[in-house]
Order: sequence, then C-alpha cells, then structure tokens
Amino acid sequence: MSEGSLAIIGMGSNQGDREATLDEAVAIIKAEPHFHLWTVSKYYETVPVGGPPDQAPFLNAALLTEPTLDPLTLLERLHAIEAKLGRVRDERWGARTLDLDLLLYGQEVRRTPRLTLPHPRLPFRRFALVPTVEVAPWMLDPLTGRTVNELLGDLDRRPSQVAVSAADPDDPAEVALASEVHDRLVRALDADPLRRADDQRVPSSDHPADPRDRAFAVVQAAATRIAGWRWGARGLGDRWVVADYSLDLALHRALAMPPAAAGPEGWKAVWHHFTYERAARAAVERALPATFVVLIGREAAAIRDGGFPRPVLVLESAAPAKIVEEIVVACHATRA
Repeated sequence: MSEGSLAIIGMGSNQGDREATLDEAVAIIKAEPHFHLWTVSKYYETVPVGGPPDQAPFLNAALLTEPTLDPLTLLERLHAIEAKLGRVRDERWGARTLDLDLLLYGQEVRRTPRLTLPHPRLPFRRFALVPTVEVAPWMLDPLTGRTVNELLGDLDRRPSQVAVSAADPDDPAEVALASEVHDRLVRALDADPLRRADDQRVPSSDHPADPRDRAFAVVQAAATRIAGWRWGARGLGDRWVVADYSLDLALHRALAMPPAAAGPEGWKAVWHHFTYERAARAAVERALPATFVVLIGREAAAIRDGGFPRPVLVLESAAPAKIVEEIVVACHATRA
C-alpha cells in the first residue's frame, strides 16, 4: 500500500448545474480530514464518448491530492461523495450528476473486482488526460513508465495508429480472431490498413542462423518499412492507421528468447546478438508508434501489467462485433 502518495482524482458532470456540482464536490473534498487537496484544474467542456446517444456535454476536471487513506478506502469515500450529490449508478457511460474516478494513486497497481489502478481507460481518454496534465504533468503511469504529459502527446501525434495483435502469435485461434477484428476495424474507422504479411520480408542477405537474431531481423525489417517519417509525409490527417501486428510485442517476444549457446568463437556470437538487438530497438524507435495496442487473448492483461511500453486496451468481450465497438469508443476517446 502507498498511503500518503499523490493521487489524481478525475471529476465529470453532465446533468443539472454542472459547474455548481463540481464546485461543491471540490469543497467537500477540501474539507475532508484525510484528503490534502493541492491543485484543481480548470473545468473543460467535452463531448460524451460511448454510452447512450443525445447526452449533454460534460464538464471535466482533475484534482491533485495527497490522501492519508489507502486506495480502496479513498475510492469508497469518493463514491459516498457522488451519492451525496445525487449520483445514481444505473448505466455505464451514461449521463451522471457527478463522476469521481480514482485515476492514479502513486505507483500503485491493483486489479481487484472493486478497484483497478491505474484507471484502465486513462491512457485513451483525452478528457481525463488534459486536466491531469494541467495539475501534474510529471505524474507517471506505472504500467508504461510514461508521464501523463507523454501519454497526452501520444494522442496528439498524427497519424494515429491502433495495433491489433494476438497476445500469443503462436495461438491459431487468437491470431484468427485478431485478424477478423483488424479487418472489421479498418472498415468501421475507414482506416488505412497496415498488414503483417506486407512487412515480414527480411533482406535475402540477412538470414542469421540464431532464432533470436532472426526474430530481431524480422522486427527491424518491419519497423524500417513503417518509418515514422514516411507515414508523416502521407498526409493522412486525422485518419487512423490500423495495424494487424504490434512492433512492440514482436520486440518484447524477441527479447524474451534465449540466445543460442556460444560456439568456439563465443565473442562473435555475443557481438551478433548485440548488433541485431540494437538494430531492432533503433528501428522500432524510428517507426510509426502505436497510439495504443489491442491485445487479444488470455495473456493480454499479464503483458500489459508486465511493463509494456505502450498503452494496452484489454478487452471486455470475446465477440468480434463487441470488440470492434469497444475499440472504436477508445479511438473516439483519444480525440474527445
């Protein structure tokens, strides 16, 4: 537990006198004996994302606090404040008098039925990141190791890319589902497709014998083809790019492979390993980065929580149509 850590609380309202409701919530939090309120952001008007149609615009804000409560007790107290100000929890992403979300609590990572930290949708929600950056731009996302300011910068970058991949590329069922989701998502977003089959060509002059080195060579070849400067020059504007693979996942898997046993000239093998790995890392750094990654399969959450360098959307459904709907909502939230 990280009692005394800095915490970010997100606020939102789209019913009644929104500004008065947020003002009252801030006053209650400021008066709480176990909250220390450092900073309140401006109030930002945003369009609703997801949920039923014809909702009124939201006012959103963020609070930088230093609570002396543990995260779960803090969340329960926030729910009590919501109820006091008329919040009724009857529809997900629906209209609400007041929404208080615990977005970050220091470097705490929790996955329980009652509490998820950091907030699982924070990296995809511009309406949450903008006020958070105003009050604490240096605050770290404990999963990616990126600051909230960097996460917001990722949403600003164009073209935007969502990478859809099987969490285990060796699982045929996961690969088939990821492929179907990719194709449906391209149509749903009217996106520019980026397909793995076009990007796995390793130059004929470069076929290392070691499987690990070969994996790095494949990553380098794919990353070189989608160099960021090339995509930036295509003039896609706000159009999405949808890839059916993740360079970051491919590099992650290559790094996890054991190198082959060194032969008589062991120093040469070590040098080769270093050279291929370094070239692959450099190529991925220059490639068009994913705004976020969608991993499909049993290991998605474990990969996300294991220090993955990009925000990962872990899905709540296994049905292709529902998956696409969830991704489209996340894409819209990056720009709302």
